[in-house]
Parts: sequence; C-alpha cells; structure tokens
Amino acid sequence: MEVLLTNNFQPDLLIGGIRLGEPMTAFTSLLMASVCLYAWYRLGRTSTYAPEVHYFRLFFLLMCLSAAAGAIIGHLFLYLFPFSLKIPGWMLGMIALAALVQASVLRMDGVLQEGWTGKIVRLNVLTLLFGSVWLVTALWFPVVEIHAAIGLLCMVLPMEYLRYRRTSSESSRYMLAGIGLLVTAVLFHIGKISLGIWFSFFDIAHLIMCGAFWCFLLGAESEALARA
Repeated sequence: MEVLLTNNFQPDLLIGGIRLGEPMTAFTSLLMASVCLYAWYRLGRTSTYAPEVHYFRLFFLLMCLSAAAGAIIGHLFLYLFPFSLKIPGWMLGMIALAALVQASVLRMDGVLQEGWTGKIVRLNVLTLLFGSVWLVTALWFPVVEIHAAIGLLCMVLPMEYLRYRRTSSESSRYMLAGIGLLVTAVLFHIGKISLGIWFSFFDIAHLIMCGAFWCFLLGAESEALARA
C-alpha cells in the first residue's frame, strides 16, 4: 500500500495497482448508503401501505444511491471521470429531500389549515426544479446544501414541530431529532472541524448523518405502526 499526496482533502491510497481517492471519506459515504439501504428494506417489511411510508422509502432509496454515487464517482475514482459526473449523485440527493418533504406533508392531516398542504407541495416542486436548473448550470455543490436547508428548515422542521406540539407524535419527535443531527453535521462541515487528515470534517459529518437517517427510520416506522 502506498500513500499518494494529492490536492484532495485526504491523500489517495495505491493498493494492488488500484488508486483509491479520499478512501476514508468514500468509506463513510458507503456507510451512509448502507444505513439508507437497510432503512429502505426495513420499512418495506412493514404491513402498512400508507403513501407517506412509500415516500419515506423513496427518500432512503434515493439517498442510498446518492451516497453510493458520491463514494464511487465523487471520491474513490473521481480522477477517472469529469467533475460534471458528480451531478447525478447530487441530483438524487435533492430528489430524495423532496420526497422527505412530501412524506411530512402527507402526515399533516388535521394539523395544517386547509390550503396549506397544497402550497407546501407547490413550493417543494418549485424549489426542486429551480435548484436542479441552478445545479446543472453552475456545477456548484452549495446549491444542494441550499436546497436541503430550504426543505428541512423551512418546510419539514416547522411541520414536524407543529405536529409534535399538537399531537405529541412520537414520529415527529424522531424527525425533529434527525433534523437536529443534520444541523450538527452541517456545523462540523462549516467549521471544518476534523480529527486529522484521515478523519476529516466530511467523515464526521457523514457519521452524524447516519444517526440522522436512523432517527428518520424510527420516525417512519412509528408512523407505519400508527397507520397499520
């Protein structure tokens, strides 16, 4: 095994003649994909056919594909591909977030005033369309982060908080905990807080995101049990 110094956030490794870019970041991305894949599978074993549960499953499946694409194309073998090939993985993450928003909207029966669900759905679609066009034209990852901030903090968070205040929903409590963990992951990313070159702020954020997705799984399962 040979360590190759690069301009990346982590050195690359050369193992058996195969060059692996940013290996630890790729590993934590694959770990995140594994958590999402397991969540998708586990939710599929529930006995409910509620549409919100299907949107939760869609969120986990798309996030799994996004994280796996990020690990393989965005890190391990980025040197083999043009930078623009990161876009499909980023786009999958944005669509996944839109599915999560829709899952929350469908759980707002009796919580939101009449007409508000339709407005949020339209806002969700418009932000996804605008963000997608911006992402493709700018090739700029912060577009994904801006879209996630709007979806989570301006749509999912207020809905889940309101639902928890009015119904003490266990599902919403898990969702709020997951959003809190995602905000923590962003703070590590913004602050560039690392534990060394082999465990960067990317890796720490990915592990915290695994915890957030686990909370979302518990929230979705709680909802599935309540609707069964």
